[in-house]
Amino acid sequence: MQTIRTLIVDDEEMIRNGIARLVHSCGEEWEIVATLSDGQEAMDYLIQSLGAVDLLITDVKMPVMDGLTLISEGRRHYSFFPLVISGYDEFQYIQSALREGAVDYFLKPIDREQFRDRMAEIKVKIQSGRVQHMKWTELERKSERLKTTEQIQLLSYVTSAGLDSSRLGYWVDGFPKGCYALLYISLDALPVKTRSYTTKDWEAYAYVLENIIKEVVEKRGSDTEHIGWCWRGDELNFWVLLCALENGRENLEGTVNEFSDHIRSAVRSYTPFTVSVSYGGQIEDLYMLPEAKDGALSLMYNRLLYGGNQLFNREGIQRQADTSLDPIDPGLMAIVQRMKQSIEQLNETTAVQLTKEFFGRLEQMNSPIAIQRALMNAFILIHSVGVEMKVNTVGIDTLENRILTIKRAINLNELRSELDKQIAQLIHQIRQIRQSGSMKPIEQAKTWIIANFQHDLTIKLIAEQVHMNPSYFCRHFKTQTGETILDYITGLRMAKAKELLMNPQLKLYDISAQVGYQDVKYFSKLFKQWVGDTPSKYREFKLSK
Repeated sequence: MQTIRTLIVDDEEMIRNGIARLVHSCGEEWEIVATLSDGQEAMDYLIQSLGAVDLLITDVKMPVMDGLTLISEGRRHYSFFPLVISGYDEFQYIQSALREGAVDYFLKPIDREQFRDRMAEIKVKIQSGRVQHMKWTELERKSERLKTTEQIQLLSYVTSAGLDSSRLGYWVDGFPKGCYALLYISLDALPVKTRSYTTKDWEAYAYVLENIIKEVVEKRGSDTEHIGWCWRGDELNFWVLLCALENGRENLEGTVNEFSDHIRSAVRSYTPFTVSVSYGGQIEDLYMLPEAKDGALSLMYNRLLYGGNQLFNREGIQRQADTSLDPIDPGLMAIVQRMKQSIEQLNETTAVQLTKEFFGRLEQMNSPIAIQRALMNAFILIHSVGVEMKVNTVGIDTLENRILTIKRAINLNELRSELDKQIAQLIHQIRQIRQSGSMKPIEQAKTWIIANFQHDLTIKLIAEQVHMNPSYFCRHFKTQTGETILDYITGLRMAKAKELLMNPQLKLYDISAQVGYQDVKYFSKLFKQWVGDTPSKYREFKLSK
């Protein structure tokens, strides 16, 4: 039996005890949780117990805090039935008590029979309220489950190959505001014994894998800073979307790393498989989800280079299980990154020059293994351009064939010709795609962004300026310019920030606000990612010249 929790407040001990005896005489379902001497003590109890009180019986005039103030303050935060017992029969007290929600107003001395009858009526109200609360709670749970199911269906549609997410309209409106991370979880090379698995075996393992991932997502979502969704992709691959609410933004990178570790460890412990996880960086606007998907898929190609059971991030840096692998020369990686950018910008001359520089540095290396790994990294990164730009790959060798070419090559000249050929094919196909589209809405959007980048911009708001669907606008902008809309905005803001930092009179929070960032810590972190130094160090270095 669930008891009715009753709190009694009166500044006279004898009256408190008398009311407690009266309440107990009304039946065993009545529980006295506390008897207190003033309104402040009662308020403190409500706070400490998180409002675990069904009925508050209180006097009106008491020291520290009176009964009417107690009712008013308490009901602002908690739900309970107030019952007033007082020696004052002035109309203003009765009127104030009823206005604050009191279920009744008894005058001292209390009529016992009348009190018991009224308590019986209050008991019915409280029990009826509990039933209604249970029904509402269940309805809210069902509504939340339905909402989550609809969200997962939307996410599955957006990340499915060949489906047009622009048909979904303003689908992002159904998700909470925050910073997101999309993770791609892919089954690694299968052990030999799986060749004997039946269809039922694979169905069972698919169920196990999905439940392992869901359990980790739900455990991560049990805190107040992060929530998540997971859904199945093609075959035995899965997607997870994590959302860091405002308080969890700074910890999102750490959350991704922890999540990846837990997933990979659990899969290895409970199944005969291993999985790798790829993560394309933070998503500031959920309309960028398709681009984040392409980035995650591209990063998974690094598995060909580093093996499975890894986490690959947007820089192509991996959390390696095998620490015996030396990292690739950062200088070589920087050249390949610039090569990738020149392809996206259709600058074939620069790409060829960078290819020459890249192979010139390879010729100075002594380790055949290091040379091979650097080449594989280059081919993987260049191949990712085609994936992200949605070029037609018909007629182009698969990445696996290119990796085999690297392993079988006789000399570096042969591989340089192969890389030049791949670059030329990509630039030709990207140029054809751009020529078939219109740059007019892109130029209009850029003009508007330049005039408004100091404000809080969203993809939906920008797309409205050129009368385009947000999802389609994102894809069209990336196709025509080679960069995402958010990268373009961030580039503008960082350029302006560097200009403002030359003024020693401006405070960092002023500069942050002037380039569209209200959070100074986030601005500083982003500035370092783009420029290589914190804003303070950048200013110090430039002004010292």
